[in-house]
Amino acid sequence: MPAMPAKRSTDQTLTASALNRIRLDIIACRLMPNERLRFEALRKRYGVGVSPLREALMRLEAEGLVQLEQNKGFRVSEVSRENLLDLMQTRIEIESIALRWSLEKGGVEWEANLLGAFHRLSRQTKLDPNKHETINEAWSREHAAFHAALVSACGSETLVLIRQRLFEQAERYVSLSIMSNGPLRDDVGEHKQLMRAALNRDVDRTVELNRLHIGRTTDKVAASLAASRSADIGAALKRKSFK
Repeated sequence: MPAMPAKRSTDQTLTASALNRIRLDIIACRLMPNERLRFEALRKRYGVGVSPLREALMRLEAEGLVQLEQNKGFRVSEVSRENLLDLMQTRIEIESIALRWSLEKGGVEWEANLLGAFHRLSRQTKLDPNKHETINEAWSREHAAFHAALVSACGSETLVLIRQRLFEQAERYVSLSIMSNGPLRDDVGEHKQLMRAALNRDVDRTVELNRLHIGRTTDKVAASLAASRSADIGAALKRKSFK
């Protein structure tokens, strides 16, 4: 009987580890949208058993990153232009509130944390230096930390949690935009402008720069999704013509 609490603690640790690692792989598109999540493959990939994996996937379903289909199991949630536009517009609205409150309430410690977050982000490259077709995990981590630092002084745990979930959903699209062929962005410059406006307590400019920052990603991913859909339709028509 005394062993039960220890076992429960171990199971919770395994679930938390699997949850975090799978979430990061989905956000970075190392697990691609609509990809089937088979337990045997996941067990080998993450080194944990089926029970922790199942619990982790159920939590990710609640977050909207995973879908459970009856009689088919789990798969990574799909992406679409409609979901992209809805998600990004909602993120803009929520972050606008969080930014306003954070700039009004943030003190010296908040300023120092924001400066540090930008410095760490600016030292990273978006693409993995060893695998140029994949996103750099360190960049993803520091990018999330920078945007979290911007709103960290807003004073509302509820608002911070909502913003975090929207950000994680949006980061999947950010990963797709980085992986897609398109015009290069001045990523460091965009974040530096955001940081400077925030430190100057220029609320309207910070909110507008954030809106533009998210909008550039939205436009790039929307174009990529449209091109991919056109390619899929073209391939389907080509296959049909040979039948």
